[in-house]
Amino acid sequence: MCKYCIAILITLLSITNVIAQQKKVVRPFEYELSFGTTYGSDNYVGSRKIGPAISMEGRYNFNNSPYDIGLEIYFGSVIRSYQGDDLSNRIASISLYSDYNINRGCNVSYFLGAGIGIASFDVILGDYGDEGSGLVFSPRVGVELHRHIRITAYSKMAKEGYNSFGLSIGFVLGGGLKK
Repeated sequence: MCKYCIAILITLLSITNVIAQQKKVVRPFEYELSFGTTYGSDNYVGSRKIGPAISMEGRYNFNNSPYDIGLEIYFGSVIRSYQGDDLSNRIASISLYSDYNINRGCNVSYFLGAGIGIASFDVILGDYGDEGSGLVFSPRVGVELHRHIRITAYSKMAKEGYNSFGLSIGFVLGGGLKK
């Protein structure tokens, strides 16, 4: 599955290079605080439920380029109902991201990107599963509205029982059009 996600991401990035870009100059630094939900993406144990997620990210927007680079701190829980109780597997990660932005600086701007980082895995509710640490790969796609609200669909692919899909809404400070 990871190979397919990487192939799709590379294809999308190559296609988006031919899309005309509006050249609007934006401020170089922006910071985002986002809240969202997770949903287990693998068949681990029990039935999947919606879990919480929160993240903070600082981003640098490259001048005269549709690309940005960011560092994200993420906390999320993959929740399942297992043997009559809830099982919550928490992932805490720090990841380096890069996004390709379409129409950056406009009232509606689209982005797609990916991140790679390190993660800590903990069972915080229940008594089933592995704990430890490892790599995490995170593709994402979304829309930024009025340069300050980001809606993002993402996936965290790391370790069985901790893999998830997510949807978040973020509030961006900084960024915006350069005056």
